[in-house]
Amino acid sequence: MKIKPIQKLRSGALQFTVFISVLIALLLSGLILYAYTFTYFKEQSKATIDIIQLSESGINYILHHDIEFDTLEIEDLEANNRKVKVNLSNWGMFNKVTAIAFHRKKAFKRIALLGGLNDSEMASTLYLAESYNPLTIVGNTKIEGNVFLPSQGVKPGYIGGQSYYGSQLIYGKSSKSDLKLPEINTQSITTIDNYLNDLEPINAEEKNSIPNNQLHNSFKENTKYIISNNDIILNNIELIGNIIVKSARKITISKSTNIKDIILIAPEIVIEDDVKGTFQAIANKGILLGKNCKLNYPSALILWDNPKIAVMDKLEDKIKIDKNSQINGVVCYFNRDQKISNFNPRIILEEESKIKGQVYCQGSFELKGTVSGSVFTKEFVANQAGSTFVNHIYNGIIENNSIPKKYGGLLFEDNPKIIAKWMY
Repeated sequence: MKIKPIQKLRSGALQFTVFISVLIALLLSGLILYAYTFTYFKEQSKATIDIIQLSESGINYILHHDIEFDTLEIEDLEANNRKVKVNLSNWGMFNKVTAIAFHRKKAFKRIALLGGLNDSEMASTLYLAESYNPLTIVGNTKIEGNVFLPSQGVKPGYIGGQSYYGSQLIYGKSSKSDLKLPEINTQSITTIDNYLNDLEPINAEEKNSIPNNQLHNSFKENTKYIISNNDIILNNIELIGNIIVKSARKITISKSTNIKDIILIAPEIVIEDDVKGTFQAIANKGILLGKNCKLNYPSALILWDNPKIAVMDKLEDKIKIDKNSQINGVVCYFNRDQKISNFNPRIILEEESKIKGQVYCQGSFELKGTVSGSVFTKEFVANQAGSTFVNHIYNGIIENNSIPKKYGGLLFEDNPKIIAKWMY
């Protein structure tokens, strides 16, 4: 009987077995790595979402608590290696809140502009201070919403052959007003005064010259300043973000300029025809907004009439908004000596122009266009037929139907706040 020799495996079969073993090991390692990576990124994503929500909680805390303008750590939100620091300051007529959330080594910063909460259904569309003179409406004037009027109320009038053509005097509820307008937040007034009189960069590197083409600056960085003792002409350049431009004399903005979210400060500010942008203009001598301009929300035109710098022609100081222009935001005239009045209009809104937001005037307001939102004024004037008619509105419209139900506007004392805009 012959015994068959044992057959040896070919080397190729052994190599194939090793290859399969290695392949299986690699697949198993890949699956383990995939599971670990998936879990890691899932945890990282959850941590990122948590820290973003934590920063928003810091901003919401400011919305519901009355705090000083300062930086503070919110103890109520501290837990599990998490903490939140918030800083409250002013950016022009609005508050600026910066919330920084920390979770272990991660940090996230969120910035928002805050305005006073304005509910269009509940807020007054007109607040005319008590002057013991009635409001007289003429022509195609129309006033809708809740109004506060002097004790003499409202009556129809007659100017240059035109009478009042409405079917009723006020399309809404009327109440009696007080001698003074509702008070604006003190900190806002102080900020405007400081901008005009005391503003200086903290660090030398924050001061810039006028750029040749563009300057962008995030609100997460320190404010950049462009300051000059001479006239500043903004022409064919782009300024966006956390930037303040200040002239000791005059600022002129042309239509070729792209400006967004910046602040302009000067005794006189001239905004030429066809300008579009989003900015706050603060002056103490006069502001002219040309024809066919559009200022996006939240913009502001602020005239701070300070008797400390009064000169012979101060009585001519005003904000004039020319024809077919629109402002989405606030327009304000502040008079530190409210006893002075010669019935010259301090805010003029020309025909076919519109303000969507709020007007606050501690003087005379000449309304020829439309205000969608609210008007707070000491008095109205109408310059027609060669005469000045006090507490008259001629073909002006005040309504609250074509604005958002809730939006951020002027910061009145004890007024709740709302986010006007998220910053970048």
